[in-house]
Amino acid sequence: MTTRRERDALQMKQDILTAANQIAEKEGFDAISIRKIAKMIEYTPSLIYHYFASKEEIVSVLLKQGYAKLATSLATAAKSVEAPKQKLTAMTRAFLKTALEIPQEFTIVHTDDAESVVQHTSYLFKGAAEKRIAIQMLARCIQDMNQGREMDDEQSELTAQSIAAATMGMALKLIVEKNLDPQQREKIISYFSETVVVRMASLEE
Repeated sequence: MTTRRERDALQMKQDILTAANQIAEKEGFDAISIRKIAKMIEYTPSLIYHYFASKEEIVSVLLKQGYAKLATSLATAAKSVEAPKQKLTAMTRAFLKTALEIPQEFTIVHTDDAESVVQHTSYLFKGAAEKRIAIQMLARCIQDMNQGREMDDEQSELTAQSIAAATMGMALKLIVEKNLDPQQREKIISYFSETVVVRMASLEE
């Protein structure tokens, strides 16, 4: 059972993170500063340093929270089916649905080119399948889909990276076209998830 002091500390951390997120929404992650956060929540900068060592730590926590939402949705989708092709489709659909549930947060995180942000969100570098859970899951699924065909780790990683980039682009476009007819949106998501991504993942001619 948590004590009142522990609950107060958790609330204070959340207040700090909420303020930082609001700054990021308006001005970008680079604009976050301890001074701005302190002013928003009407506390002294020294008190904020009691909970977070630096601005970088605050940004890191925000990014990890956003990434965790997407990773959790992908993991849940992957466990929902066994067949590799259906698993890939389910993961793609889950990613798009989650992005649409958190449009502001998703857009901010994935379009901010600040170095501190890119360190968390990049996945096009060589070896991403070892360091990024989402790319790792996609690469494994692609390998399972192509059993019996020649496919090395580099090819599966490149394919996973390409699918991730295409899916992110689709998510951002769906967010921008927020007034799209719901039925049309569902058709787009289904076609992209069940046809386009599956074709990208397959080595069949």
